[in-house]
Amino acid sequence: MIYWERYALGLVVVALLLAGLSLLGQGLRTLRHTSGTRLIEVLESTMLSPHVTMHVVRVGSRYLLVGAGRDTATRLCEILAEDIKSV
Repeated sequence: MIYWERYALGLVVVALLLAGLSLLGQGLRTLRHTSGTRLIEVLESTMLSPHVTMHVVRVGSRYLLVGAGRDTATRLCEILAEDIKSV
């Protein structure tokens, strides 16, 4: 195989890889936003210390209180929707 043929083949392979990655990225974005609204939303966060935070998170129609540390996240409790709406 002549040098320029190898070079052209390499360019084609790189172009196909970039096109494939672009299509994959678009597909993942479409899956993430299929309904037009986010499935998971952080409503409120507060820091308790430099490495510990608490978050009120909406997951679908459920509301969760989540504690997060440096390496972990823990669901502390579920909050009733009417308690969220009344605040």
